[in-house]
Amino acid sequence: MKGSFIAVAGSALALAVPAVAAGPAPTLRLLSDQPLTVRGAHFKAHERVRVASYVDATKRSKLVRTTTIGTFKVSFDVPMAFDPCVESLRVTAVGARGSAATLKLPQRACPPAP
Repeated sequence: MKGSFIAVAGSALALAVPAVAAGPAPTLRLLSDQPLTVRGAHFKAHERVRVASYVDATKRSKLVRTTTIGTFKVSFDVPMAFDPCVESLRVTAVGARGSAATLKLPQRACPPAP
């Protein structure tokens, strides 16, 4: 019985160590809506990342490379500022070595203009 407990505890520890060593999951953060600017963090170092922005039906994409600490900043030229009362926004970032993150800002229910 004691031997099986040690085997189970050892297996659990072996599975937990890679998860902790992997670090935090990749993230995206909106920095500005004019121009549309996004910062990525916790991607793999020097990874090529395809970043795509979807504002309603319009898609724009760019290829960027992360820094040595796995961050990047990318801007998209959009004809007008993003209006969360009229449009939804989604930004995806997919790295060549498996990192991925999504940022979603759904359209808000705003009060009608007076």
